[in-house]
This record gives sequence, C-alpha cells and structure tokens, in this order.
Amino acid sequence: MTSTLRSPSTHDDSDASAVAERRRPRRPRLPDLPDRLPERLAVAIPGVAVLVAAVIIGGALFALVAGIIAVLALYELYSLTAAMRPLRWAGFLGALVTIGLAWFDGRHLVGLLEGFAVGLALIAIAGMILPRRDDVTNRMATTLMGLAYIGLPMGVLVLARELPHGGGVVAVILVGTWAFDTAAYLGGYFWGTTPIAPRISPKKTVEGTAIGAVVGVLAVWVAGLYQDWIAGWESLVLGVAICAGAYVGDLFESMLKRDAGAKDSGRLLLAHGGVLDRFDALLFSAVAGYLMTIALVL
Repeated sequence: MTSTLRSPSTHDDSDASAVAERRRPRRPRLPDLPDRLPERLAVAIPGVAVLVAAVIIGGALFALVAGIIAVLALYELYSLTAAMRPLRWAGFLGALVTIGLAWFDGRHLVGLLEGFAVGLALIAIAGMILPRRDDVTNRMATTLMGLAYIGLPMGVLVLARELPHGGGVVAVILVGTWAFDTAAYLGGYFWGTTPIAPRISPKKTVEGTAIGAVVGVLAVWVAGLYQDWIAGWESLVLGVAICAGAYVGDLFESMLKRDAGAKDSGRLLLAHGGVLDRFDALLFSAVAGYLMTIALVL
C-alpha cells in the first residue's frame, strides 16, 4: 500500500506563512468613501456654502452662525460629559452672550470679556439655585469648561471677523485649519508609522502631523498671496500658529472622546460625525490665528 506524504518542511512553511499573514498589521481602509460620498457631499456642500456666505457678509449673520455652531457643539460636549451633569442652560446662554457681546460691543475685546463674565455668573447662579447641591462643584466646573472651550473661541472668531480685513483673516484661519486637518489625516493614512500620542489617539502619527503642518503652512502662505494686509513671511509665521492650534484642538477633543468612550461627538452631520468633530481644530486655531494676526499685523 502506497501513501503519499507531504514534506514536513513544506507543511511547516505553509503554516508559518499563514500565521504571519494573520498577524501582519493591516492598514485600515479609508472609511467607506465611495459608498458614503453622496452623504458626505450632501452635508458638506450646503454647510460650506453657508459658512462662506457668513464669512463674506460678516456682521450679525456671522455672529449668528457662530452662535449656532457653538450651541450644537456644546450640546455634544455636554452629552459626552453627561455623567458630570453639567448645568446645560447656563452653558448655552453663557456662550450666546459671549459671542453676542463680542460682536455687539464696539470695544470688541471688552465685549468678549464681558460676555464671558456674564456666562460665569450664570453658571454660579445655576449652581446656587439647584434644589440639591451634591457634587455642585464638578457640575459647575464641567459647565464652565464648555463655555471656555467652545463659547470663548467662537467669540474670538467673531472678533477676528471684526478686524480690518476681517473676512480675509477668517478665511486664512479656515484654510489653514482645514488644510492641516485633511493633509494630516491622509498623510497618516498613507505614510504614518510612528504614533505621536498613542494613549490619546493611536491613529495620529508623527508623519501625518508633519505632512499636515507643511501643507497647512503652505496653504496659509498661498492664501496670503491674495491678501494685501499681510506679507509673505508673516503668512508663514501665521500658518505655523494656526497649524499648531489645530493640532492641539484635534488632540484635545480626541482625549475627551476617549475619556467618554465615544468614537464621535455626535451624528448630526451624518458621515462627518458631530459638529464638535468638524470644528474641534478650529476652536484652538481660531484663538492662535487671531492672537498671531494681532501681533504681526496690527
């Protein structure tokens, strides 16, 4: 009786190859881009159109759009931190007052600070009128964080629009922020190998961040070529500040979501996630861009 035996070495090599294939890290594919492209465009196109119109027109319309974004982002933040029981009405109203006075008060920076002070007073009142004051310090602190994290930066963005050449200033901040964000994501996907903050956001890489910074700074520089209020070297410095702010803002929101055990801040923007997911980088880059513009140009 004749039997056919496979060579042990061949069998071992095949098994080892299969195990190695299973253990090999797989690069995640882009998140259903072809399938969800219509959904993304259905949200992005009208959203960008409204934002561009608000930037161009400025004034009350821009302040109104900033207020709406702030309230929606605060809603998502307070949902992420629901376990801390934030005093939501005080946070919402405080953010709207901060943004409104930043636009309405002719001494714009003073108006911003007045609005923030009113917001702080509202949070204090909300804490004092609670029927039960258990854990009231943490509740007020969480509410105040939302006001400082979202309300204040959106007020600063309104201040930026009120500057001389304010439309150009806001446009440069938006271009730099979104160029950095998009290039960092794509650069990390295609070439990223070294995690930059593994305990906060494992998918963010040194390579992706570096590519995002280069593209973002160049985008600000190119945008500056079409502006008569800023020189070329000033655009480069401003681009560095905007990209640094965008990076910190993106990482900060990732930390909050990881702490809350959430993948996205919400689902309002469908395939784009939540409002806070879309504007997290801008919350920090707006402040950095405004302060650097003041330092360089005014």
